[in-house]
Amino acid sequence: MNKPTEFLADLSLLFVAIIWGSTFIIVKQSVENIPVFSFLFMRFALAGMLLILINAPKLKAIDKGVLSDGVMLGMALFLAYAFQTFALTATSASITAFITGLFVVFVPMLSSVFLRKLPRQEAMIGVVFATIGLGLITLQGKFLLSFGEFLALVCAFFIAIHIILTDKLSRRNDFGLLTMVQVNIVALFSLIFSLFLEPRVIPIQFNNQLIFSLIINSVFATVVAFFIQTGMQKHTTPTKAAIIFIMEPVSSAFFSYWIGGELLTAKQYVGTSLILLAMVFTEAGTYLKMKREATFG
Repeated sequence: MNKPTEFLADLSLLFVAIIWGSTFIIVKQSVENIPVFSFLFMRFALAGMLLILINAPKLKAIDKGVLSDGVMLGMALFLAYAFQTFALTATSASITAFITGLFVVFVPMLSSVFLRKLPRQEAMIGVVFATIGLGLITLQGKFLLSFGEFLALVCAFFIAIHIILTDKLSRRNDFGLLTMVQVNIVALFSLIFSLFLEPRVIPIQFNNQLIFSLIINSVFATVVAFFIQTGMQKHTTPTKAAIIFIMEPVSSAFFSYWIGGELLTAKQYVGTSLILLAMVFTEAGTYLKMKREATFG
């Protein structure tokens, strides 16, 4: 892993986190009007079709390895989105954002168990800073674990699983085909659950808000975002990726201000600063590590 490639990967993942954060409010508004699995099916089915078109020249190269790895990634991603979207219907967006962000704690623990990768010391310090920062941004008043918050905690676990799997599986597969398979698996599972649990899969009418939401979430938050994640995450570490991804709630707060005119409190500005400090700290650790390797060869 060379320094320029890792820095480029980190910047790319930061861009992904900003995209996801910008769609947080849009998703919450969408699932207030249509069932959860119906929305997930339409979002990922549209994204899946776009990815099939993008990867059309390579479709003959699909083998059992890509399919099996894509299914594993898709199942983890489906569970993460299902639990998060249901959490958004049951509790506040700020609490959901914080608890979802706790994947930053799960990732280094799971990495050490499943990948046998011990996180760098600076990354673990970054995890501490980032977790405190998230708490300052999103936690308001007394914290009690309600049913909706429990769903968000389960979501955080599956996001961590997805990050770990992406680190491992993207190294041995074509990232375009792997992205295509996992996204279509999410669409398939969403369709199955919608058929059995919801009155209809496709709503009778599409208003402008839903059309806008599907375009933004399918094209940018799914096709572009997961294409980048699957292609670039292998060039950094799982723990650093997790720290970068918690810029999602920070990005969400920014877009809430930009779109809704919501101002951050002084405590939330401190929390944002701690998250940015966590990212700077881990990037500085990467730079120093590479410099030592270059010096001592």
